[in-house]
Amino acid sequence: MTTIFEVLERVEEGPYLKEWDFDQKLFKTATALVKDYGISFDKERILTSEDAMADAVFEAGFELAVEMGMLCTDTERVAHFSADELRTALTTAPREMVVGQGKHSRVLRARRPGDGHPMLICGGCPGTPLPEELFLPVAISYAREPLIDMLNIGTLAVVDGMDVKTGGPLEVRACRQEMMWEREALERAGRAGMHIFASGGSSPTQLGTLAICHERYMRPSDGHMIPVLSELKTDYMRLTRVMAGYEYPAFVTSLIDPIIGGMAGGTEGAAIVLAAAVMLAIAAYGVDMHCLHPIHNKYISVSTREGLWMQNIVGRAFGRNAPVVCLGDAWTTAGAGTEDILYEAAALAIVQQNSTIHTNCLGATNGVYPNCSGLEVRFFAEVAHAVFNQELSMEDANAIVLQLFKKYEKGFENPNLGQPFQEVYDVKTVRPKQHWLDMYHAVKDDVGSLGIHF
Repeated sequence: MTTIFEVLERVEEGPYLKEWDFDQKLFKTATALVKDYGISFDKERILTSEDAMADAVFEAGFELAVEMGMLCTDTERVAHFSADELRTALTTAPREMVVGQGKHSRVLRARRPGDGHPMLICGGCPGTPLPEELFLPVAISYAREPLIDMLNIGTLAVVDGMDVKTGGPLEVRACRQEMMWEREALERAGRAGMHIFASGGSSPTQLGTLAICHERYMRPSDGHMIPVLSELKTDYMRLTRVMAGYEYPAFVTSLIDPIIGGMAGGTEGAAIVLAAAVMLAIAAYGVDMHCLHPIHNKYISVSTREGLWMQNIVGRAFGRNAPVVCLGDAWTTAGAGTEDILYEAAALAIVQQNSTIHTNCLGATNGVYPNCSGLEVRFFAEVAHAVFNQELSMEDANAIVLQLFKKYEKGFENPNLGQPFQEVYDVKTVRPKQHWLDMYHAVKDDVGSLGIHF
């Protein structure tokens, strides 16, 4: 297994390659691998149990990882990893871990097709900038939901009335305040030991991670996140986060955002790049788990046909060939207080539960507006549990997802952004307002009529 020190040597001394040339090589290589391995995306088969296709995605991803390596944009040097190094990384990657503390801890495991283990559900609004006065109530709305297993709240863009600037001193303050409020939300919900996923999200730089490496903020039972830059890239900022985590025993997650229609090519090429990035993240970052977030180049949301298929096929690829702990982001185009977000949530829950991944939060409005609440995550969790308990087949699950997609696909062109938290929840009692509850019950009945047994 390569160490962070070996990785640092490689990003300083590896082969020199300009970023544009790296991108061009990536596009050509991924395009060729899609053809060579016969990988194809069928928009009518979002959920598929095609083992041969999953295996092809894994093998193509492995070949791409060996060929491309990871480019450091600060040095324009490529850190290459041999086939043997990548196999060792996959073999030694954690298969399961206990996250959180005491009675609120959970076993987060690498799922395999048909292994009988349900996914864990992370509640929150990742990446969403929240007003200071609403951060704690929003966090409580998620922490109170009994079906969630982990917490991941949004970010603070303003602290004490001042804007948090990238690389500025307020990044430190914002991340520490974020963690204190998340801890308070869990305590007030009677779930103090719950795992906090992606701690320090208020900081886009390494300052946040460094600021919270203390048990007052990020406990060893919590975790933080290190992105793999799109596509297959890193920089000093990310590697500094790796170094901080190297000496602090909290859990570490890679965040991988392949762009569908970008330098990875189409949906199939982006799937291969996603698989390769998981492998490289283990080798270069030494992470414990991975967050899969395929981004549509036009609609952003993960709830597109392409995004859903990618989470399913890549999750299945690793579940069959090299089980590692993967979570899928569940970002929606719509916001709280709308039917669209509930239908998107249902589709995402069905796909992720029937794949070999867990979920990392329902990011309303793609994390842009504070139009989010705990109720849509409650619905997501209820759908996910129902799908698992009734042992919904892949064929039946796919048929339901296609019906759900028709109910919300119009929103990609004309997004229904919904309402901010204070319009769908009573801020003082932190309970859903009646109109939002009524909509939730109506959509739940409708989804039930499609074949989900609540």
